[in-house]
Amino acid sequence: MQYLRVAALLAGTILAGGLTTTRAAAQTPETRNDIWQDEPREPWRPWWQRDLTDDVIERIMKGIQQRDPAKARQLGELRQKDPERFKTQLREEGRPEIEQISRERFEARRQERHTKFLEWLKANYPNEEQALARLKGGDPKLYDKSFEHAMSQYGAIFEADSSNPELGTVLKEDLELRKRANELCKQIRREKAEAKKQALGAELQEVVARRYDLIVRRKEIAYEQLLKKLDELHKQVRESKDEIAKWRDDKTRQENVKQRVKTLTDEKARFKWD
Repeated sequence: MQYLRVAALLAGTILAGGLTTTRAAAQTPETRNDIWQDEPREPWRPWWQRDLTDDVIERIMKGIQQRDPAKARQLGELRQKDPERFKTQLREEGRPEIEQISRERFEARRQERHTKFLEWLKANYPNEEQALARLKGGDPKLYDKSFEHAMSQYGAIFEADSSNPELGTVLKEDLELRKRANELCKQIRREKAEAKKQALGAELQEVVARRYDLIVRRKEIAYEQLLKKLDELHKQVRESKDEIAKWRDDKTRQENVKQRVKTLTDEKARFKWD
């Protein structure tokens, strides 16, 4: 019953958009002891609104220079006078460059995953990797289609191997058993001799029974992962309760309010070097 109550709390919290377990997990002892760290954060923003490095700025400016030299000159002057306004204007004028950089970043992530999958395939299913390698220098469409087929067949195992090796092992064996079951079914349909059919049927019985055990184990692994998450959530609930009790203490409240006022009015603490 206790786990059911926690599960219900988790579902309700997610629907309400409340508790964020990733943020709680990322807290350090120092931030947990600072109530002001709980002040609302800025909403998520795309990279071009929060990560305009000097290299990116120069690339955008170069593109604008090629399209509209006068606008580039105007932005260059604004960069010297008002850097923040310059970045805002740059995001508007540099949309073609920003879109291109976004496509490149997406493609880089896709290629990285592509490479990791091929490395994994070579280590675990070398024949399939070699077949893909032979296609790579030929028809790109055929290669892409074959790669997608390999990903659809082995992608779940690839993902599981990195996050839960035991689950990866279970999925590998289950895949081989499914292949063997299909082969046995084909042989049984083609076989004329009754004695041979019975032998194939007996083997199929063993394969199906083993698959049943693997499916049960896969469900057990999922259940164990769920229990682990519920344990972590239950721990966070207890810590949150203790934290609230601590912040409700009058002495703690007075000390924190006093310290916060001092921080807000201390010009040296608020001085920005850039």
